[in-house]
Amino acid sequence: MLVKLIEVSKRAATYAGKTNYTMNEIYVNPENIVNIREDGHFNVLFQEGKLPWEELSKHTTFSTITMNSGGISNTLTVAGSPGQIQEKCFKAQKQLLQG
Repeated sequence: MLVKLIEVSKRAATYAGKTNYTMNEIYVNPENIVNIREDGHFNVLFQEGKLPWEELSKHTTFSTITMNSGGISNTLTVAGSPGQIQEKCFKAQKQLLQG
């Protein structure tokens, strides 16, 4: 099952040395997630108003997820706290209770 997340990324420097940022919908396979951690860099940029996304709540946080597929690791920054990402990615999986 694929899960939709919002990826945020930095584009190459543009006119007058100003950095552009972009948001895109992505679909990830939760089975390939190695770890999820808070992304302090994007959190600071957002709180300082340096990201162009006024439509996001001022309480939005960002996380970095590391994906591993076929021995290749890929790191993505996504909108949401580590707890929110974990819940979204793994809520459909049933947990076996030991009794």
